[in-house]
Amino acid sequence: MSSRPLPAADDEVPGCGLAAYAGILIVLGLFGAGTMLMSMLSIAFSNVEKGPAPLVPGNQTPVWAMSAMRKARLVRVDEVPLAFHDESAAGDGSVACALMDDRLVKVDGESGQTLMYAEVSGVRSEEAPRGGLVVVAEGPGAELRCAFRAGEGGDKMARQLQAEVDTAHGR
Repeated sequence: MSSRPLPAADDEVPGCGLAAYAGILIVLGLFGAGTMLMSMLSIAFSNVEKGPAPLVPGNQTPVWAMSAMRKARLVRVDEVPLAFHDESAAGDGSVACALMDDRLVKVDGESGQTLMYAEVSGVRSEEAPRGGLVVVAEGPGAELRCAFRAGEGGDKMARQLQAEVDTAHGR
């Protein structure tokens, strides 16, 4: 049996380094391209329907959300609501209700309503036609209505409004 010495590394054995490196790059490139394609498809087919707009505590209300109320001169620039609810389809605050320190305000586009807590004669909740709740504050010759979809906190708004009215009436 004759033994033959092993060839030196750079003599007769072909190198695989460049091919292995190219293969790894191809695999990683395909993985990255697939990930980007999946991301683009998920964005393209995502559901753009807006979820419920919950009742927001005043200290968490974005400044821009109150701009329609300021424009309608319902609130001052430095006022912070006790609670805020955006009813607009666009989520831009153009239709919204807010509990302030001494009053309930509602804006609908350019117009607005204000009802002082001391003037409120009753607070009631009605079922909305397509689910949800409408909180109604009754005052002298007027009523202010705040609409909530299911899960937006209409019952909490009614309780908080009733508590503010009771405090204003000394109950």
